[in-house]
Amino acid sequence: MQLKLLAILCIASTAHAFPTGAQFDQDALANDGGGGIAFDGAPRFAGHTCEVCHTNAPHEISVRLEADHPELFDTGYTPQQQYHLRVVLEHEHEGLQDTATADVCGQLDDMPFKPCNDNGFALELDDQSGAVTGATSFFDANQCTTTEPADPMTLTLKGGAVVHEEHAGRTAWDLCWTAPATGTGSVTAWVAVVDGNGGTGTSAFPNDTIGDDVAAGAVPIAEAGAAAPPNAGGCSTAGEPGLALLLLVLGLAGKRKRLLAALLALAAASGCAHVRPRQREALARRNMTFAPDPAEDELDLHMQESREGSSGGYGSSGGGCGCN
Repeated sequence: MQLKLLAILCIASTAHAFPTGAQFDQDALANDGGGGIAFDGAPRFAGHTCEVCHTNAPHEISVRLEADHPELFDTGYTPQQQYHLRVVLEHEHEGLQDTATADVCGQLDDMPFKPCNDNGFALELDDQSGAVTGATSFFDANQCTTTEPADPMTLTLKGGAVVHEEHAGRTAWDLCWTAPATGTGSVTAWVAVVDGNGGTGTSAFPNDTIGDDVAAGAVPIAEAGAAAPPNAGGCSTAGEPGLALLLLVLGLAGKRKRLLAALLALAAASGCAHVRPRQREALARRNMTFAPDPAEDELDLHMQESREGSSGGYGSSGGGCGCN
């Protein structure tokens, strides 16, 4: 089955990693599990992604969502239709030295210990209320099936999110999604991936989460024939409101004021732009942030508080003696 692809936004704190999907549903205290949280960035999980545990990520990978019906991302989903989806981890760079060991790794009684190139993903499709919608199933032998394969690549959690099963070195995962009923409205696909670095390579700590790379994103999917999903970027481009504002101002202004009015209107019209999901990878890069070093931000703010008596605007550095 030929897959069409869609690049989605890429965005690119210590516990044990979850090499098997079942750990997401296990108790966080008793079994070192996820407590039912998929960490895919969905609002029902307070926006938490894999970076809750996987710290010091270099943010060099990205995530892509593919579908066998490209119209899913253009005109929207057809209610009750089944779609073959694929989550793809792009630009893998961590743990490549351990790929050759495949799944023959991570055995504590093997000497020398062979670390695993453990990668993973989490995905869910939510309706406008934030609840998981539609139904997921397996993809096996080039077809969708509700029968669990002998060696499954994915697992659907109790809450409805889909996560990876243990297979070292994997960078793509297939699943099937049956769209919800008519009238459900727009749906958002929340997805996150982890590029594991192989751990420390010791039996004492085989699945550490330090230095793994992560990426997370969301893509709105409309219901075919219904209104388009709201613009998540904070800018409304429907009907060219900036242009409408410009024409209104020019129509009301007198001859002497039209030049100034035009300049002001143009400034207002150009202050908001919609960024397509496939264009957001560049915006998520570290060098695109105004202040890429949070520690330096805290230091600067602390100096302002102690020397100028000013605070606020972008967080607080806490207390201190103010003697710097």
